[in-house]
Amino acid sequence: MRYLIGVDIGGTNIKLALVDKKARLRGRKTFSTTSFEGKSDLIDGIVSQIKALVSGAGLSKNNIIGVGIGAPGAVDIRTGTVHYLTNIPDWREVPLGNILKKRLGLPVFVDNDVNVMALGEVYFGAGIGAVNMLCITLGTGVGGGLILDGKLYRGSSYAAGEFGHVPINISGPKCKCGSWACVEAYAGNNYIVKDVIADIRKGAKTLITKLVKGDLSKITPEIISEADRKGDRFAKKVWTDVGNKVGIGLAGVVNLLNVEKIVIGGGVAEAGKILFDSIKKTINARAMKLPAKTVRIVKAKLGYDAGLIGAATLVLYELGKENVTKN
Repeated sequence: MRYLIGVDIGGTNIKLALVDKKARLRGRKTFSTTSFEGKSDLIDGIVSQIKALVSGAGLSKNNIIGVGIGAPGAVDIRTGTVHYLTNIPDWREVPLGNILKKRLGLPVFVDNDVNVMALGEVYFGAGIGAVNMLCITLGTGVGGGLILDGKLYRGSSYAAGEFGHVPINISGPKCKCGSWACVEAYAGNNYIVKDVIADIRKGAKTLITKLVKGDLSKITPEIISEADRKGDRFAKKVWTDVGNKVGIGLAGVVNLLNVEKIVIGGGVAEAGKILFDSIKKTINARAMKLPAKTVRIVKAKLGYDAGLIGAATLVLYELGKENVTKN
């Protein structure tokens, strides 16, 4: 039997997994992104961990179809060049895909982390059967991956899908991308927490203060959701407002692309029904009737392993299912 290797490069950890062609994980490894001193050290670490993963499963290189990598930020998929990794010193314009291909002797494909998540969801998750789909993640950042006409749409410079940086107002909070009033500046978890803390300091009455025992630095999206589940009106309004902002951005996507499905994942999506109901209500109110009626808003299914399964799915996508089946 032959396997895929998925690599999920995160800001805190790098995860690797041995994955079969039905998206079942057969082994995994995790190590800290920040434990490396620079790009050469990190690449050495990825190579050694992949080899250890394969040998530890009693396999050889011949049992591996290829390696897929999901990386944060912009990626040139022709060379697998990752333009930057914020937590790795001196990481600029590194052709990671080509380097690993030479060192491992295997096909290696690299793409943006949300693009690979979109592939994972459309092959094996909540997007199965969709021909036109947007997959978004709501977390520290807000990212997006587009499936159009059954193919991953990357754009003319491989930078498509940046839903988090769609502006939704003429003026508004500054975003880390350098612009302002972006979806992420309202719906990224750091921005949400910052606004909640500001409102509490202005006198907002909420159960959140009690849950963190007055230590506002302990406020997280999970704490806000806990307060919401306990009936806290302030917390409910937080998620309703976030859903409204996300919904405004998605209404534009629905009108522009007429997607049939929008898959939403990430930590903020765990706010659940109140967030999703607000998103759906806003889309129905703001989008044109026909595309609004057509689109389905669903929660991502792959959960914690979305990055690993998505990265492995990138290999299937790039080689083609027919090719892989024949091997």
